[in-house]
Amino acid sequence: MELSGLQRLAVAEAMGKAIKDMTNPRGGAHGAPTLRTEADDALRLDYEENGTDRRRIVINGTDVGTLSARLSKPESGTRVVVDNLPRFVEWLRTSDGGVGALTRLAATMPEKVVDASVSDGELPDGCRVEDYSRPAQWLGTNLRVDQRKVGSALGAELPSAVAGLLGGGE
Repeated sequence: MELSGLQRLAVAEAMGKAIKDMTNPRGGAHGAPTLRTEADDALRLDYEENGTDRRRIVINGTDVGTLSARLSKPESGTRVVVDNLPRFVEWLRTSDGGVGALTRLAATMPEKVVDASVSDGELPDGCRVEDYSRPAQWLGTNLRVDQRKVGSALGAELPSAVAGLLGGGE
């Protein structure tokens, strides 16, 4: 059957919507698992257990893409932390370095006040320096697939309409 351009557009749009429902990384309707969330979950589990951060996607012996983890950069350093709030507040109220800082702000957002207070290099009373580390955090995945390679890899197994959309019939 020969389809007009508008008919091919309708077929492509319908296929796109159906495929998007299968590949949505945020899940399907009402949070239902999708092919993408299942693949992401499997890679995340393998990352947590074995450190695997990517998977090659091979179809009929052809490398067609990858699913790879997106990770935050590990972080470590030193920071000033409040270990005696009353002494810290007293320092804020009585020292030149603490003028302008508010007691309420120190109680509700000590990290911000500490950052402002140590900007001149002074370690406020009631604070100490400690080491910290934050391991790499899972941020999600990236999926890269070469549609022409998929079309070529599946070849005759695809209906001609699908092969044409993927470019595998060229």
